[in-house]
Amino acid sequence: MTTTEQLMTQEELAFRWKISEATLERDRSLKQGCRYLKLGGLIRYRIQDVLDYEEACTHEPKAKLKEKNT
Repeated sequence: MTTTEQLMTQEELAFRWKISEATLERDRSLKQGCRYLKLGGLIRYRIQDVLDYEEACTHEPKAKLKEKNT
């Protein structure tokens, strides 16, 4: 069961990522970005989904990638 402590509002996520709420709204309309919950008329983001999305967006510098492959 998800508790309110494990959920973020659109405003909180926009603040965390330093983007506008409109950017999050656009991403949702384009079926892009982080997974979200729609509870009635409310949009909420699970903390774990946010962390997973941030991890998926993490890229290694090319020099580090070359070191791993050799």
